[in-house]
Amino acid sequence: MRLLRLLNRLFLLRLLNRLFHGPAWLTFLAMGVAAGGFALCSFNLFELFHANFRLLATYGAMAAFDGGLLQLLELTAWGYLALAFYVVFKGCLEGLLRRIYSSRE
Repeated sequence: MRLLRLLNRLFLLRLLNRLFHGPAWLTFLAMGVAAGGFALCSFNLFELFHANFRLLATYGAMAAFDGGLLQLLELTAWGYLALAFYVVFKGCLEGLLRRIYSSRE
C-alpha cells in the first residue's frame, strides 16, 4: 500500500514537472485549460456559499437535514478544485516566465 502511494506521488510529480518545464506549447495549452477550469469551478461560488450559510442560519437543523450540509461540502469541494486549477495555472505561468527569462541571458 505504501509503495502504491509512493508511486502515485512520483507519477504526479513527474507529470507536473513535464507540464511546467516541458514543451512551451504544452505548458501554454495546460495553462489555458487550467484557467478555464478555474473559471468554471469558481463561477458564482461566493454567492452560493453565502446563500447556503443564510439557509443554514435561518432554518438550522431542518435545513441541515434536508441537504444543507451536503451542499456545503459540495461547495467546499468545488472551491478546492478551483484552487487546484489555480495552482496549476500559476505553475505553468512560472514555467513559461522562467523559460523567457533564461532565454534572455
